[in-house]
Amino acid sequence: MFVIDTIAHRLKLLWAERAVILPGCLLAVYDVRRGLCRVLAFDPNAAAAELPRAAAALRQCARDALLVADRLFCTAMWFRALAAAGCWGVVRRNRSLGYTRVQRLRGRRYRGGRLEEWLVTAGARHPVTLRLIHWHRGRTVHELLTNVLDPQRLPAAEALALYPLRWTIERMYYDLKEVLNLNRVYAANPNAIAMQVYAAACVYNAFRVVQGEVAAAA
Repeated sequence: MFVIDTIAHRLKLLWAERAVILPGCLLAVYDVRRGLCRVLAFDPNAAAAELPRAAAALRQCARDALLVADRLFCTAMWFRALAAAGCWGVVRRNRSLGYTRVQRLRGRRYRGGRLEEWLVTAGARHPVTLRLIHWHRGRTVHELLTNVLDPQRLPAAEALALYPLRWTIERMYYDLKEVLNLNRVYAANPNAIAMQVYAAACVYNAFRVVQGEVAAAA
């Protein structure tokens, strides 16, 4: 009984919901440049770990793609998965991932603060070589890790400007749920739910293409 009460407490957002709650989770790869959903994966297991699902989604990404991700993906495993897929990544540093500084690349003033770049090794068992981008101004600190080691190929200023764009994927999830009514499912089996999810993604991309054409015409 204690376990059931604990679960009920954790699901307090659903207290007023009378419909049957079906498990499942989504993982999307959003094209920031074109404003399209490139990869959308539905898993009927709501407890499926996100990192393995993301690593599997890399197989559908174009080689040399640059993926911007949050601090959850700041692991040596993720960077090894990127390298295996021929992709690149920029993630916010998670302090749970330790690193060792190897070489200082450069340091300069940037936007009223101090910007430094280092080559570092991260990970305990199978370390990977990454580039640390550290910017601070007063108490504000931004730290990014990337496997793009050449500052000429991905300047630090560009990486810092790219990172906030990860929030555009939240707008896509909002549109799928609220605009295309994906917050309501019309079947109770995983296959039918997946069909509804992928149909909504197709309509979303069609809307975005039309919006781009209208904007270009205007």
